[in-house]
Amino acid sequence: MAVTYDDELATDRDRVRFNLHDTVSGSGPQPDSGNFTDNEIAGIISLEGSWQKAVASGFEVLAAAWRRYTDTQVGPRREMYHLIANGYAKDAERWRDRYGDTGGGTFSSAWVTRVDAYSDDISAGET
Repeated sequence: MAVTYDDELATDRDRVRFNLHDTVSGSGPQPDSGNFTDNEIAGIISLEGSWQKAVASGFEVLAAAWRRYTDTQVGPRREMYHLIANGYAKDAERWRDRYGDTGGGTFSSAWVTRVDAYSDDISAGET
């Protein structure tokens, strides 16, 4: 699983890695400190049609990966993974607003907000 990066940003892959902060092998932005592979980035660029849209897609993938983790607290230590997921989702939204969507492609996603039955922030009958 090759992970290559050149800080001269000469290739689309390097530009994607730079913007996702995925530039150091073994210290990537994924929850396990993993990196996107060169093949994954090449595939995303191909599917999305530009490196800018690939960055948005990368942020969407990261948001989904971090959403899998539950916030935890043990004593005074608190880990709030939802903030990381939300941050990546907002980054993806900003990049999509600026550079566009793929028009329903593979990496498009819908964001869902969970609301319990007792919340005051939704009106009756709203889903």
